[in-house]
Amino acid sequence: MLHRMVLAARTTVETGRVALTGELGSLLACCLQTSVDDGLTGGLVVEAGLLLEVIEGASPDLCAYHQCAEGDPRIFDLQVLEFVPVLRRQFETWAVAHTPDSRANCTLASAINEKRAGPFAVSQHIRQALMQGMIAETPPLCVAA
Repeated sequence: MLHRMVLAARTTVETGRVALTGELGSLLACCLQTSVDDGLTGGLVVEAGLLLEVIEGASPDLCAYHQCAEGDPRIFDLQVLEFVPVLRRQFETWAVAHTPDSRANCTLASAINEKRAGPFAVSQHIRQALMQGMIAETPPLCVAA
């Protein structure tokens, strides 16, 4: 059955745009490969030391993705904001965006840090960030309805 998971986490890696050639780039490449291998779609936003993600796929694949993220020493304070069954995908690719610190949503970051962020606010922020600053995207992995 198809599910959607919304995640928020903090990271110990440098998240500036130049960081893509370092540890952040390695982390994103791992996420990208997992998404392609498991047919996961969605979006990841890197912003002010945060990783925000909406990801869609089969429940076992999402659970495995989550378990892998929980075991990654570069990621901490991982929060599952939503894990729900869905009738159709909203994404046909997996994409990543970077929001410069100057455009970071401080209100949302505070809500995440205080563990009071809602999945809708995070999802909407991810969609906006992907429209404004996408830096990588897979080929279509499926047809979104």
